[in-house]
Amino acid sequence: MGSVCVASRATSCLRALVILFAALVLQSCATAPDARYPSRKSGCAVKAYPAGPSLPVEELGAVSVDCDPGASSCDRELLDAVCARGGDVAWGLADNSIGAGHLVAHAAHSKRALEGPREPGCSVRVFADAPPMPTENVGTVTAFCAEDDSKDVCLRELEDQVCQLGGDVMWQLEGPTAVGNKQRMRGRAAHVR
Repeated sequence: MGSVCVASRATSCLRALVILFAALVLQSCATAPDARYPSRKSGCAVKAYPAGPSLPVEELGAVSVDCDPGASSCDRELLDAVCARGGDVAWGLADNSIGAGHLVAHAAHSKRALEGPREPGCSVRVFADAPPMPTENVGTVTAFCAEDDSKDVCLRELEDQVCQLGGDVMWQLEGPTAVGNKQRMRGRAAHVR
């Protein structure tokens, strides 16, 4: 009879461990960050909305913080939690009580304007400084060209990289600059909103 009790306890313990493991897996899936939107630094810019957002967004999940009730930094801590999730939008802020010590918000990221990679040779508008229209930055581009390539050849290589990132604007150009036996050009890729 003693061995039956031990076996029964072992089965119960094993069952409890399996349930605990499954719960942890489900919890980690529910709060896993979206790989498209990597974590951003504390203090990042976040558009805050009391109710629903007024622009199209990709939902990233709920975030919450616990802080001293009425602390002036509590709201910023909540926005920093949105930054850590990779978001640039926080909504549902009006659902929190004034002076509450536990704040909750919906973290989201504004939907990207670009649809995906474009074909090499696509049209790219080039600006020496910041573009005069609203854009969304999509990354930096760098081209290494042969020493005897013209500036236009290097520029086209840079523009093709913008196309691959789904952009249609390039700005803040640098170069060409000699680097060893090559020339280097850099710029920022963006997409018109």
